[in-house]
Amino acid sequence: MSRHSKHSNDRMFFTAKERADAGYSKTRKEVMGTDCFLPFGFCGLSLKAPKDPVATPDGNIFDREAILECLLQQKLEIQAQQKKFDEQERKKEQRLKALDQEDELRQLEEFTRAEQGLLSQDLRHKRALEQAESKGSDGGPEKKLRKGELLKVDKSELRAKSFWTKEFTPTAAPTEIKKVDTSTRCPVTGKKLKVKDLISVKMDVADQKLLDQGGGKGVFCCAVSKNPIVFQQALLLKPSGVVILESVWKDIVGKEMKCPVTGKKLKGEEDILKLTTGGSGFSAHNDVEAKSFSMIRSATGDNRTQQGHLPRAGFAGLH
Repeated sequence: MSRHSKHSNDRMFFTAKERADAGYSKTRKEVMGTDCFLPFGFCGLSLKAPKDPVATPDGNIFDREAILECLLQQKLEIQAQQKKFDEQERKKEQRLKALDQEDELRQLEEFTRAEQGLLSQDLRHKRALEQAESKGSDGGPEKKLRKGELLKVDKSELRAKSFWTKEFTPTAAPTEIKKVDTSTRCPVTGKKLKVKDLISVKMDVADQKLLDQGGGKGVFCCAVSKNPIVFQQALLLKPSGVVILESVWKDIVGKEMKCPVTGKKLKGEEDILKLTTGGSGFSAHNDVEAKSFSMIRSATGDNRTQQGHLPRAGFAGLH
């Protein structure tokens, strides 16, 4: 009786299961728990409860100091890239000018030869011109090469393209730098983001003791109902910066179109911003599956997978 295909290991090639068991070309999956997700109101850069929270037009919350430092760093990198791009374009323009000058000189020489050829129909003049062109750089007659003698006597020209001489090893052309995008972007969504787009947020603390310890789930609450915001949908009132639950908006604020805390009037839906909800361990609420693909197994890859939520890689796959 033949063995099952998954347990057959006497073939002359590796099957997909054998490669996966050995750690090659395998996608490892794991379902993450609630502790793997960022609580509501936490900064997306520092991963801590923000001291001065601000929100982006997409609803992501950051600490003002962290997001300003991130945007400043992006500006500095953009300036450095722009400087390299300008230098590349300057050198490219110089090369084009040099090629144009060489082209003009060649056309001038061809015109001069043609003019001299038309003026002097005598073959002796043409022969004299040809002999003058065939002379060496020192003005003397060109040397006749012996049998088997090299055409190039200067050895530096021979070494210029030698593979074995490290000083003259030819190198690849530098990678061309593309035109720099001068706009700063959100570190979470990758969309364009400016400092003037940031909106100040007033967070009401539900548990001050938990906040002093570093924060956690339910540390912030609704400004009206005072219910902790864990994974519910929260809304930001842009004119006042107050954070409320979506249920409070439907029951109270949406009918009066006025901030219940400051009394500022709301124009409409454009003054309401949906904030990013806190993550949970339920697949119906957010994506809870983590994937890790490895083409070739290595010790570096195994060490990297240990640092996250994926367990240590083994020959049997996930434990």
